Amino acid sequence: LVPTTWNFATCSAALKGAPWQLAEVIVRGYDPCVSCATHMIVIDEDKKVVAQKLIQ
Repeated sequence: LVPTTWNFATCSAALKGAPWQLAEVIVRGYDPCVSCATHMIVIDEDKKVVAQKLIQ
């Protein structure tokens, strides 16, 4: 099992009510795997991309 599987419930709870700008900090705190540590895509309730970031 990968860190995402173990930490998904805790990470989801931490994201509730948090501004989307903190999403990458919260996700990386709970899931430091390579793919999550190097990119982040934030979508809104209409499934439009709000922010996209790739760390190279």
